[in-house]
Amino acid sequence: MTKSLFSLSIATAALVLVGCSPSGSNDQLSAGASTTVHNAIQGEVSCDELAGILSYCGFKNPEDLAVIPGGEFLLVSEMGAFMSDLPNTLSMLDITRGERVPIEINWEPREPRWGDASCQPPEASKFSPHGIDLITRTDGRHQLLVVNHGDEQIEFFELTAAGLNSALDWRGCAKPGNDAYMNDVAGLQDGGFFVTHMWNKSTPFDTIVAQLTAGEKIGWVWEWQEESGFTKLPNSDEMMPNGIAVSEDNTKLFVNVYMANKTIKVDRLTGIVEGEVSVRSPDNVVIDTDGMLWIASHLNDPVNERCEDGHAGPCLLEFQVVKANSSDMSSEVVFHHSGAPMGYATVALPHAGRLYLGSASGDRIASMALP
Repeated sequence: MTKSLFSLSIATAALVLVGCSPSGSNDQLSAGASTTVHNAIQGEVSCDELAGILSYCGFKNPEDLAVIPGGEFLLVSEMGAFMSDLPNTLSMLDITRGERVPIEINWEPREPRWGDASCQPPEASKFSPHGIDLITRTDGRHQLLVVNHGDEQIEFFELTAAGLNSALDWRGCAKPGNDAYMNDVAGLQDGGFFVTHMWNKSTPFDTIVAQLTAGEKIGWVWEWQEESGFTKLPNSDEMMPNGIAVSEDNTKLFVNVYMANKTIKVDRLTGIVEGEVSVRSPDNVVIDTDGMLWIASHLNDPVNERCEDGHAGPCLLEFQVVKANSSDMSSEVVFHHSGAPMGYATVALPHAGRLYLGSASGDRIASMALP
């Protein structure tokens, strides 16, 4: 995910990489037609249904989503302002009622620990979630991985119940060090995970902008395993790796490279890129049970269109959703939207006949019938 990637003072440099060309004329529209772009790109917007889009309000920057077993609730990562490391929380969306529901988090360490035995428990008051991944372990337990910017480490949680009484027990962590600044995480059946590293966290941001503007590949992908810790995926250097997902058989990775405008398919063992999709500013990527990729793509002009941190209502920046076949990486735009009731989608999650959209900036989750 990115949050209006650069401030106005450096947006011109970012524009060189992201581009400002309009979306292609072959974009397929859903929910009728695209809503007219509003003059204001943020502000108070009703939570009533509009153009076939439902809004679920009461959230704060619901950047990433996952389906809780049972299917009646979504787990929500409510993110602090991008690059601020401000604390925020995890919550749930009750799909049936269309309401935000808190989720209990127990921070007392439980045994046996998961993750790196030497990793220290986080400061709960600093918890700053970003990308998440919820998987079922081989022992049948439900494991949630969370990128936590408060301590810049991956937190392991166990989801101990499903439904309205869902709760999370902290079970351990893994800290990359190496000046990491992470974004998204994907769990593996063998107990490990992959995580994207955008750039070195201590590097002055003006320097980062200059590096990206020059086309430097200053980010990469980490793999973590209990025996070996963090190791860099071969050949994974890229221009701001963002969302990441893994195939069902855990042999292929799908990585969104935000500043290079592409989603790549990577062999897990060799790091060889086996295919790619051209996608404008791709954020999170979700892989469904049919092996289809759902990619949230930003279309806003970073110079003239951005949403300030802490604004009221939704961010209404233009976005699209790209659906790609994970086998041959063929793709199509299945949804394109500008304006109310919600914009700047950072994740597109298909579930139970609907497409759920989260955003790193704003007060709501949205959904519509699957295109």
